[in-house]
Amino acid sequence: MARLYTRIGDDGSTRLGNRQSVPKDAVRVNLYGIIDEATSALGIARAAAPAPVAEAILELQRELVKLMGRISLYDPDCPIISSTDIENKIEAIAAPMPDVFVAPGESPSGAALHLARAVFRRAEREAVTLSREEKCDAEVFKTINRISDYLYALAVWADYETCVGKIAKTVVKRLEGFTEGRAPDKLTLEKAELLLFAMKKKAALGAVPMAMAVCDAGGDLVAFARQENVLPVSIGLAQRKAFTATQLKCATADLAPLTQPGAMLWGLQADPGLVVFGGGIPLFRGSQVVGAVGVSGGTVDEDITVAQAAIDAWNR
Repeated sequence: MARLYTRIGDDGSTRLGNRQSVPKDAVRVNLYGIIDEATSALGIARAAAPAPVAEAILELQRELVKLMGRISLYDPDCPIISSTDIENKIEAIAAPMPDVFVAPGESPSGAALHLARAVFRRAEREAVTLSREEKCDAEVFKTINRISDYLYALAVWADYETCVGKIAKTVVKRLEGFTEGRAPDKLTLEKAELLLFAMKKKAALGAVPMAMAVCDAGGDLVAFARQENVLPVSIGLAQRKAFTATQLKCATADLAPLTQPGAMLWGLQADPGLVVFGGGIPLFRGSQVVGAVGVSGGTVDEDITVAQAAIDAWNR
């Protein structure tokens, strides 16, 4: 096994990639040391992250190795990820970005990513110091600055994915009692119409006109019904509630507390295609979502009651 120690730095010095000997607390050494610290924090984040986030973290870790090589002058011409590339990665993250202060800790991975973000903010400050003492690579400075933003976006994404996963597991656990041993069903038109019949029967007992939708696993409409004089807005809301339930694999009523200011999914309510209040409920077979129902027209409780009639029919 190769020896891990060299004894070269026992006098408090180290060598840059160009063989120049500098103190271990030199600004350039501090800068790539801080990035190394952030890379290690990213390792903690990756170990706990949902799969798509973990893949993005690993890709970033590999880019940071190149960045450190360039700063340390071991490979001063090494191509590094550009600030524009990082901006594109941020824009591609399909998680709602909150517009309020986020307190780290919603998920282990998100917390570690926030730690890495804070470390990278320190790297930004050290890069400014380096630029005063000697020529600082402008591209490196921009990349460091943008990575801090990317780490924030990754932290929000990790929290979001973890939250959605927890909701799905909770719903599946609730349904295991009556779905155990039953094979996944395909939501046919015939079955959708039976669900509509159950909802129309329940809605007929109320005084408010209702719109009722049944969607397949992809959120596409399979069957729809509306009572006379239903409000036009309820027609679209019923379908969007069913769509939301299929996409997030949970009842839309469960999303209400999670989309309050400062909560984990704050910002989700701004998506025009989703609904974050009651009336949409997914249809499960085992752990598989095979569709959803959505109801609109009454109060939240009235909509949920009518939608639940379809769920009861589905589970019989």
